[in-house]
Amino acid sequence: MVSVVMPVYNGARTLRAAIDAVLAQTFQDFEFIAVDDASTDDSAAILRSYGDRIRFIRRETNSGICEVARSQGLALARGRYSALIDQDDLWEPTKLEKQVAFMEAQPELLLSHTYAWVVDGDGRRSEIRHDGRIPPTGPCARELLEHCFITISTIMVRGRTWLEAGNAADLRAANSDFLYFFSILRKSPAGFGFIPEPLASYRRGPQGMSRGRWKWTPEDVPALDALARSELWKGLVTRGELRAAIARACLANAEHHSHAGFPGRAAYFAVRGWRQRPLDPRFPVEWTKIAARAVRNWFRSDAPAAGAT
Repeated sequence: MVSVVMPVYNGARTLRAAIDAVLAQTFQDFEFIAVDDASTDDSAAILRSYGDRIRFIRRETNSGICEVARSQGLALARGRYSALIDQDDLWEPTKLEKQVAFMEAQPELLLSHTYAWVVDGDGRRSEIRHDGRIPPTGPCARELLEHCFITISTIMVRGRTWLEAGNAADLRAANSDFLYFFSILRKSPAGFGFIPEPLASYRRGPQGMSRGRWKWTPEDVPALDALARSELWKGLVTRGELRAAIARACLANAEHHSHAGFPGRAAYFAVRGWRQRPLDPRFPVEWTKIAARAVRNWFRSDAPAAGAT
């Protein structure tokens, strides 16, 4: 009935917990496919230790993007549905049981998802991710523009829907998940299904500017840019709505980086957002704030230490 697909890369620390959460499902009519993307840690050994409970594929070279390994696994899937899970996430025991029943009752839906707990590195829960911010079952393109609220490890799709939504190799430059959602929405007039119950857990990893993804923080501006360059938004949202969404994301990122002490990054986003909405008065205001914070921080760093002579 279900093909469970997990891409893996150097996930030894959390991998066994994720695998065990899949194997512990109350609904057992599933195959489990794991694709190891040339890990250099013990991930492959962990996967092999489960024997024939997991269909294990090992890539010889790393692809550099998890969507390639995920798509390779989905190409082998034989289930009526495909369920996605990442190597560091978890499922509640009834996740598949409840989601299969939901999809069977609503055959017009191509994709469904659920709430997810946010957990730390040790699996301790802190909150429900996107709590109160996820729209009910139905069309949701405009809401996705405002905020990408779907957690990958909560997703179940009908048949080969995810695999047919796009070519992973063409989506390296941006958040491919976001583009896949719009591709699927174009084929799904009924929108996406949503079960308002946390049936998975999303493990929040270390955050920080040093990871080199500041253009994605806190809003994924590159994904919105990629969507604008594509044809996927047409018929789902207007050009004006898309430009407004990019401007909002740029403003959020400008404010974030300005407060974090990175005026150059903040200015980059302020200019990007202003180009989308040149008449929006918030951007000149933000430039003034960025300059004021930069000057204030400069004086603080240049001031002599307390007690210095």
